[in-house]
Amino acid sequence: MNYFTMNTYEMKREIYKFSQKITNNLNKSTSKFVLDMQYGLAKGGSCLISEIARALDEEIKIGYTIERLCDNLAKMYQEEKEQIWTNYIEEVKRNIDKDNVIALLDDSDINKEHSKKLEDLDRVIDASSQDKKIVNGYHICEAVVLTKNEKQPISVYSKIYSCKSKDFKSKNEYTLESIKAVEEVASDKFTGIFDRGYDDNKIYAYMSKGNRKFVVRLNDNRTLLFKGKKKNVEEVAKRRKGKITMKLLFDENEETEVMLSYTKATLPYNKKEYTLVIVYGLSEEHPMKLLTNIEINTKEDVIKVARLYLSRWKIEEHFRGKKQEYDFENMRVRTLESMNNLNMMLTIHLGHIAILADKINKKLLTIKIIYASKSLKEKAIVWLGQIAKGIKKILESAHEGIKSWQNIEIKVHEKQLQLKL
Repeated sequence: MNYFTMNTYEMKREIYKFSQKITNNLNKSTSKFVLDMQYGLAKGGSCLISEIARALDEEIKIGYTIERLCDNLAKMYQEEKEQIWTNYIEEVKRNIDKDNVIALLDDSDINKEHSKKLEDLDRVIDASSQDKKIVNGYHICEAVVLTKNEKQPISVYSKIYSCKSKDFKSKNEYTLESIKAVEEVASDKFTGIFDRGYDDNKIYAYMSKGNRKFVVRLNDNRTLLFKGKKKNVEEVAKRRKGKITMKLLFDENEETEVMLSYTKATLPYNKKEYTLVIVYGLSEEHPMKLLTNIEINTKEDVIKVARLYLSRWKIEEHFRGKKQEYDFENMRVRTLESMNNLNMMLTIHLGHIAILADKINKKLLTIKIIYASKSLKEKAIVWLGQIAKGIKKILESAHEGIKSWQNIEIKVHEKQLQLKL
């Protein structure tokens, strides 16, 4: 067995074992489908069902494989999906620091600019375009937590939705669901990191209960109370000067120095006192304003809050990986239910990648995957892209799909008894 064959065998075994964990307590048919999807996404590197079908390399017409996968996506029972997700969350729990969970919550979009017949097509802002144009598409609400060792983003909630759906209630409903999904993993012992879109009194009300810590980036028009007087947070930030120095390393050779300042501030709606942390130097136009209920007593505490918020870009890398490495926006299934089922399969696959990345210094297979990716960078803060490319490269050497790893019962048709006359 040569070097490439060994790597391919180990990669298939890894996917098979992970799939077995995810499909625990499920029937053989569903387990087979999940394994097909996990292997197809890994080798095909695409959300297109046709590419997943080609990756399976079955000895039948590819149209039959595509039809089977589409039928399975459309007809998954709710009980099966709940069991799959429960098994997945158990794997997530094994790979996070339960006493110090960092949760990143954000929204994204799926651009379906040229689509016309998909179910409940909505109008969304294409965040990836320079002019932020409005196009046909769908909204995504996502929550990720960071793994124990390498602090990789691993999703615990991902929902594709449309405001035009009959069962749509509000965006806040999905936001609350995403926070509760984090609570299922970490109870209330977590720190939630939110962008400006979450600068909302409902978020502050919910997160202020119990031990839930938060860091929220404020909008420029947010009004706070300073010593009992209402002031615009942007005006307050511009009048102050940063006295605390923090160095940031955005690239291996690029170091940036920013200045920090902080002060006590009160939210007018609930009269509770929080801490406003101001970051100067990331933008020439506006300083960054962060509101937190984390206790701050020293300069190190201020720097910690700023670094916590800046870790939020890892969820942006998570979104970018889904769209660039797996052609997420190009999915061709037509119903929202099928889209969400396909999204769940991809989320589980990306969770597997995060778990592999978290063991980069302990698992030989992960090192082999990184080497196979032939990346220009030896180190990465988020390994999703490199590992996705490495897995695909290793599986290119596979001469057959994953069928031989599945326990498929072959029925032997008994011959009819005949009596000699």
